Amino acid sequence: MFTTRTTRILTVLAAVVLVAMGAIAHAQDVNPRRMTLPEENLAKEAYLTVPSGAMVAALSYEYEILEDAYAKREIAANTDNSTTLNNTVALDLTYGLSSALTVNAIVPYKYVYNTHRVDSGLATGTPGLFFDSRRGTQGLGDVVVMTYWKLHFGSLLRFGNDYEQDGRDGYDDYIDEGNSVYAGREQGAVVALALGVRLPTGRTDVKDKDGGRLPDDLQLGTGTMDPIVGLLYHHRYYRLGWGASALGRISSQENINHYQWGNEILGAAYVSYRLTRALEWVNQANGNYMERDRLNGAPVTSRGGSIVYYTPSLIYVGSRAVTFQASVQIPIYRNFNESQLSSDYIANVRTTFLID
Repeated sequence: MFTTRTTRILTVLAAVVLVAMGAIAHAQDVNPRRMTLPEENLAKEAYLTVPSGAMVAALSYEYEILEDAYAKREIAANTDNSTTLNNTVALDLTYGLSSALTVNAIVPYKYVYNTHRVDSGLATGTPGLFFDSRRGTQGLGDVVVMTYWKLHFGSLLRFGNDYEQDGRDGYDDYIDEGNSVYAGREQGAVVALALGVRLPTGRTDVKDKDGGRLPDDLQLGTGTMDPIVGLLYHHRYYRLGWGASALGRISSQENINHYQWGNEILGAAYVSYRLTRALEWVNQANGNYMERDRLNGAPVTSRGGSIVYYTPSLIYVGSRAVTFQASVQIPIYRNFNESQLSSDYIANVRTTFLID
């Protein structure tokens, strides 16, 4: 039998739990900012220079935790202590159909989880008792398939004489000449038209533990097939490389849940320098703009806006066939619609293999 005092304590605790859990159920999460296309990367250069009949296979891992809220250009209050972990492992395959045409597919496996913490003191006036609410999922995301058609392929001038006459070293931008002489090549301007599509391969019907459908920004996919169009430019001279690209995704329609993602534009520009025969240093700027999403035709709050990253990278060239790249994206400009979660950095590692 419970004593009167014990009964009162249990009653108070039960009331606190019910009130706090009610606060969790009705809390408005600060929405994590989400992009639907992979960021542009210097590795896109490989899409333009992979030899005909060869394949470049890449595997990458991206880590991002979104925990700071921003509204417009200013940091905002993250009232429910919301954080989102957004990790992606991606298989990236590029095949040279001909000297002028390559095809690329990016297959992502996503891990997306959101957590927010509610202090019971917000509801009861007695702080110190916290409740965590965690929801999310993992699995296959939306696959992106692209074709790159070289509109212009500049002349190839070689330095050094140790190269294959049939041109199969076209993927390798640097040629060895002896044991100590650094040799390379000048690759004239390469301009390519990019055409592709984002496929609705990621699930959009994932539910939480209570049976409610997760918000669209926590789903694995978008649920629509959207066309992608863009233009890429690349040039290399000896140790120095530079280039730029722009891609646009056109939102085609609402998905089965009547949600329509906003149109999206990605832009990138970079300058790289070969420090040694094995190391290359890259300075890159990445930008993303997304229009506001719509639900049942009506605008959705806390969606859309612009962000620009400074992205330094270090590339290790183990051989003609293998490279390893490590990079970090650091936000230098944000302008979001209403309050959205953003990250302080995005870390990425990537390794590529040339398969003749």
